[in-house]
This record gives sequence, C-alpha cells and structure tokens, in this order.
Amino acid sequence: MPLRIFEPRYLQLFSELTEEDSTFGTCLIEKGHEVGGQDSRFSYGTLCKITDLKELGQNQLAVQCLGIKRILVRKWLPDNPYPVAQIEELDASENKDFQLKEEIIEELERCYVLLVQMGVIPAESMDIKGLERIDLYTACALAPLGQLDKYKLLAAESENDRSRLLLSQITSERETLAAMSRLQGDEI
Repeated sequence: MPLRIFEPRYLQLFSELTEEDSTFGTCLIEKGHEVGGQDSRFSYGTLCKITDLKELGQNQLAVQCLGIKRILVRKWLPDNPYPVAQIEELDASENKDFQLKEEIIEELERCYVLLVQMGVIPAESMDIKGLERIDLYTACALAPLGQLDKYKLLAAESENDRSRLLLSQITSERETLAAMSRLQGDEI
C-alpha cells in the first residue's frame, strides 16, 4: 500500500517509528475531513509494516507498507497529535486454499480482462497466472472494488463470510464492467 505523508501530525508519527517497530495502524475515515483531523473513523483497520520510506522533499514522505494483520479499534483516544487507539489484533490467516477460490480467481480474471479491453489498465499490470498462489487477503486487495466494499471485506466475521462476500462483490463488479464495455463498444 503506497502512502504519501504530508500532514505534520503524520510526519511526526513516522519520525517516531523505529526500525525495530515500524508498524502502525490505519483505518478508513467514515465521515469528516481527510486532512486535518476532526473525523470519524471506521472500527476495523489494518496493522501495517513499513517496507520502504523515501523523502520526497521538504515535509513529504513516500511510504510503502504491507498490511500484516486485521485490527479492531476498541477505543479511540484523543489525537496527540495523530490518532491513537486501543486495538485488538485479529486473526491473520494466510490461507491459500480458501473457500470459493477457483470461482473468485475466475471472476478476478474476467474483471481484469475487461479493464484491459476498456483501456483502463495496461495488460502487463496483472499476473493472471500468479493468482493461483494468492491468499484470501491478497485476493481482496486485488479486487477492483471501492474502499467501502473493501472495508466490508475487512470487517467480515469469518474467512468463509469474506470469501462469499468477495465473490458476490467481484461478480457484481464484473457485470458492471461488462455493461460499460458494451456501452463503450456501441459508442465507437
């Protein structure tokens, strides 16, 4: 997950992280402003580990991080100066043989083929053959879905619920993409 850090409060957070502990939590904003605080955040999030950090210039960082665990915020504490919370780390299964895997991979392939045909993404951006080796969280991350749909996947109670929901969401997305592709073809 790539991040561009520029807000003073998050620059401070990243200056306080160390090589020994380069993890931080992230949650989607439910309502409010993306910049400057005074927002309401969703309860489920991701514990992330920094994999690369580069300075982009004065007061800007480019951060690459990897989601390593689901978290549940038990209590938001006062921002000091960045958001702080009491969290519970949730299961982080990397099951590569998850329920409905074959159907999910098929739908992912169909979505990406449509996106390539529509000119939205380059053909080389997706390693279709590599899909056979993915775990469920990676399948969720690769799904061409909006942030709220991905949040629903993160918040799913169980791996089986997550698999069923992912299949439903990407099937719906594929149907939408197919309709858009037909419309695009009619316009030519």
